[in-house]
Amino acid sequence: MVNANLIFGGVEGGGTHSWIVLMDGRGKKIAELEGPSTNRWLMGLKECLERICKLVQDAKEMAGVSQDTILEGLGLCLSGCEEDEANRQMEKEILEQYPNLTKHVVVASDTQGSIATACHNGGIVLISGTGSNALLLNPDGKTFRCGGWGHMLGDEGGAYWIAARAVKILFDEDDNLIDPPFCTAKLRNIVYSHFDLKDRFGMLQHVYTTFEKAKFASLAAKISEGAAQGDPMCGRILYDGGFALGRHISALSRNMHPDLFAAEDGLQIVCSGSVWKSWEYLREGFVDGVQPQLEKDEFIPKFKLLRLAVGAVTSALGAIYLGALKAGYDIPRDYSKNVKPFFTYIHPAPQTASSHPTKSTAKIAITINHDNGHACSNGKATETTNGQTNGTHCTSITNGNST
Repeated sequence: MVNANLIFGGVEGGGTHSWIVLMDGRGKKIAELEGPSTNRWLMGLKECLERICKLVQDAKEMAGVSQDTILEGLGLCLSGCEEDEANRQMEKEILEQYPNLTKHVVVASDTQGSIATACHNGGIVLISGTGSNALLLNPDGKTFRCGGWGHMLGDEGGAYWIAARAVKILFDEDDNLIDPPFCTAKLRNIVYSHFDLKDRFGMLQHVYTTFEKAKFASLAAKISEGAAQGDPMCGRILYDGGFALGRHISALSRNMHPDLFAAEDGLQIVCSGSVWKSWEYLREGFVDGVQPQLEKDEFIPKFKLLRLAVGAVTSALGAIYLGALKAGYDIPRDYSKNVKPFFTYIHPAPQTASSHPTKSTAKIAITINHDNGHACSNGKATETTNGQTNGTHCTSITNGNST
């Protein structure tokens, strides 16, 4: 039963700023404001909790709610909150130190908040900004992750990884270690111009003396521009980036709850980060990367890619939903206002274990739409642009022969 008198809060906490949203029991937003960072590892737990309490007080004031009002549920989706044990301890300390703040509280990562904003029964958030990271949330509440280990250990498919791969291709070519599959003249011009190089020795300063990860990461957008201009080497690097991101999904597949596959819209994947702006050039590699690559990888018959809608306060909305769930209250929500689907993939094969494609078939069975360049692996893809869904008519190519 809907109870309009209940108040729920949700906080999206980042390393530089935070957002808080308050909703009443009808699911109506009554306050929304920005505040300072609430990353506990940057300022300590004591300061973090004080800032959260102040955010709630300021939001109450904006909503015209009495400061004596105790929230029914509070969800905190904060950067740095990846460990379950530490999150449960943080919940305990909030309830003990601030007994008049909320009746129920849940602490989770900001990535988990993004999933909750977009998906009712779990899904995946796949981040590709400067770095990359994927988090799986199953319907039973269990979470699994892949990536997110920083540029020294991973970040495959992120902007830094794409840029570093481009630079390495040029160095390997000059050292006669590897012959690139395509001419690198365009790529070399992009890299040398970006770093203002006269020769490759000038690159050493940027790598070892004055290294700036953001400087490297910003090169990825220029490589995407090269792909848009038709350069095959830039296009190949973006394909590799898409494949690496798809591998995050196939790597998590063995931990996915069966209900995620059985959903009407298939597996829901929330895509966040600047690299997704280059989706047109990531697409073919991504679909190939999602196919089973290792023996234990599970076949994913259908998936849908989603972007958080412009204007949606990403994790703060999901945090409210999680807080309401913790309170045992089914708060009304409209997911269609929170997300925009932009790509759907459906595999035509019967969804039985015996018919699941193997690693080898995923490698050789590729379908390409000759009309607009959209690609999918042995299946059908649809892309949504400006609210319109376009189906791709695919011609199968197996072992190099079209059918």
